[in-house]
Amino acid sequence: FGMYKYQHIGNYYIVACPFAANSSGSQQQYPEAYTLQMVLLAHQMQRVVSAFSTPGGKKMELRAGIDAGPAAGAVVGKVRRFYCLYGDTLNTASGCCG
Repeated sequence: FGMYKYQHIGNYYIVACPFAANSSGSQQQYPEAYTLQMVLLAHQMQRVVSAFSTPGGKKMELRAGIDAGPAAGAVVGKVRRFYCLYGDTLNTASGCCG
């Protein structure tokens, strides 16, 4: 799908699409093809997860939140370093999950 898993926090699994930053700082329309790929990835993940059940027999579910826009990233941590994404775009997408 051309996406990258950046991190997971608790129940959240963060996937981002590599959209090159515009060095001029001007706003660009997010390519429609990337949005479609995000939707297709979320749909495929939901299909895979729905094939599994808990030990009690309940079907597993996955909720996906999708948003497009700017985000900032940084390497955080002193002992165990990792790359983390931040911004309103991620907050909006996580809010779509419930």
